[in-house]
Amino acid sequence: MPHRSRFDQRAVALVELRGTRLECEMFEEALAERGWPVLEKRGTSASATTERRVWYTIEARFPGSPLNAVRGARERIEVVSDDLQLDLNVEAVDRVVRDPVDRLHWMAYRRPPVHPRTAPLPRLRRWSERWALWRAENMGSQDTGRLITATSASAAQHLAARPLPGATPPPAPVAARRYAGSSRRRPTRLGNRRQAARTFVWLFAFMVAAVWAGARITDRWAQGPGSWWGFALFVAALLPAMVAVARRNLPELPAPALAAAVTVLAAFGLGIGADTASEAPVRGEGSQVLTYVIAGFLVFNGIRLLVRQWTWQRTAPWLLPALLPVFFGLVPTAGLGLHTFYLEAFGLNLEDVSVPKAWQLVVSFKLMASMSLWLVALSLLGYMKHYHRFIKDRWLGTTALVAATFYLLVIGTLDNGVLPAGRAGEQAVAAAKAGRTPSPYFGIKPEWVCVQPVGEPEKIPVDGGVLAPSRPYVKVGDAQGTVVLWDAGAGKALKLPMNRLRIVPFDDRPPTCG
Repeated sequence: MPHRSRFDQRAVALVELRGTRLECEMFEEALAERGWPVLEKRGTSASATTERRVWYTIEARFPGSPLNAVRGARERIEVVSDDLQLDLNVEAVDRVVRDPVDRLHWMAYRRPPVHPRTAPLPRLRRWSERWALWRAENMGSQDTGRLITATSASAAQHLAARPLPGATPPPAPVAARRYAGSSRRRPTRLGNRRQAARTFVWLFAFMVAAVWAGARITDRWAQGPGSWWGFALFVAALLPAMVAVARRNLPELPAPALAAAVTVLAAFGLGIGADTASEAPVRGEGSQVLTYVIAGFLVFNGIRLLVRQWTWQRTAPWLLPALLPVFFGLVPTAGLGLHTFYLEAFGLNLEDVSVPKAWQLVVSFKLMASMSLWLVALSLLGYMKHYHRFIKDRWLGTTALVAATFYLLVIGTLDNGVLPAGRAGEQAVAAAKAGRTPSPYFGIKPEWVCVQPVGEPEKIPVDGGVLAPSRPYVKVGDAQGTVVLWDAGAGKALKLPMNRLRIVPFDDRPPTCG
C-alpha cells in the first residue's frame, strides 16, 4: 500500500522519462512510496538494455501554500529524478483546484397544523396559530433533528421529506428552515469553503496589526504628534487593505456595508491595543510586549511549518540544538551570568550581592529568549519551504542556514544578553556619579543610604576603602551578612559587616549625612 501522508496541494504533471525498463520501475516505486498516483502511462515498452521514451501523467501531493505551488510541484518531481539519477523532464504541470461550495445549512421541522380557514376563526385562535408557526420557523420548537445542506429551498424541502435508512421516518407535514433562524428565502450567493477560511485568516491578521498600531500610538502619545503620526498613517493604509481583501473574498456584500464592517473591526482592534498599552505595568512598553508576542508566534508557526514539510528524522538534528536555550533557561543559576557583567561595572563579583530566586528565574528566561534568537533561522526555513522556495536541498542553502543559525545565536546572546547587562552597569555607575538614583536590574536595586556606625567607627572592618559616616553611599546589595556600598566620589566599592551599621535609605541623594 502506498504511503499516504498529509498534503495540502495536488498538482497534475506530464513528465517524460527516457530510460530502460528498470529505470521506469524505479520511478514508479518512488511515486508509490510518496503516495503519488500514476494517472496515465504511454510510450513504447522498454527492455532492460534498450532506452525508450515514456510519458507519465502523475498527480503530486504535498504540503504547503497554494502560492507558488506549481513551481513547488515541478521541483519535487525533479528531486525524485535527481535522487534516482534519471533522465526526466517535466513538460507541463498545473495545480488541481477542488474548492467545495459552502452550502447553506437547513433544519427539518414539523409544521404546526393550520386551520383551513373555511370558516372565520376567533382572534385568539388565529394569534395562537401564528405564534406556533413563528416559533417553529425561527426558534426551532418543532425541529426533528435532521441537518440539511442544500443550495436552494426546494432541494432542502426534498431532503427534509426523504426517508433515510435507520433514521426515524420524517413526520408529515415536514419543511426546512434556515439553520440561522428565519425560513424566509433570501437570494444568497454561495462561497467557497476554503476561501471563506482564508478570508477569516486575513481579517484576523489585519486586526492583530490594528491592535499593535493602537498600542504603539498610545505608547508614543506622550512624546508628541511627531512620534506617532507615522503609525497613524499605517492605520490609514491598513483600512483600504482590509476593505480590498474583504471585497475580493466577499463579493456578495454591498460595498458600503463592507467598508463599515471593516472600519468597526479596525476601530475595535485599535481600542483593544490602546487599552492594553494603557494598562501595562510600565508605561510605554505595551506595544513592545505585543511585538514580542507576535514575533514569538510567527517564529513558532515557522517551525511548525518546517516540521510539517520535513519528517521528524530530518527535523530533529536542527531542533535538538535549538532546545539548548530552553535547558539553560530552566536552570535558575544560568542567568546569573548577566548579573556578573552588571556588577563588573562596580568592580564587584557575583558572590558580593545576593539575588532573589524569583529574579534569578526571570533573568534565566531573559537569557533563554536571547539565545533563542537563532530559532528565527529555522522559522524562515519553514516559511520558505511552505511557500515552495527551498525544495531542493543544496549545499549552498544548507551552509547559509548553518551560518545564519550560528550568527543569530552569537548576536542574540551578545546584543540581547551580555552587552545590555554591561551597559546597564555602566549607566548605573554614571547615574551614581551624577547624584541620581541608578535604575534597578533584575533583583539588584541600588539606593542612596546614610550609614551610622554601631560602636566605634575605627573598629569596623572595611574592605576597599575608608568609611566616612558624613558621606552618602549607594547601597548595591548585600550577601552573607556583608553589605556593599558604592562611594560615588572615590569610585570604589566598600564591603562592611551589616551588624556593625545602621542604614537609613533615601529615595534621592541626600546633601549630607550629618
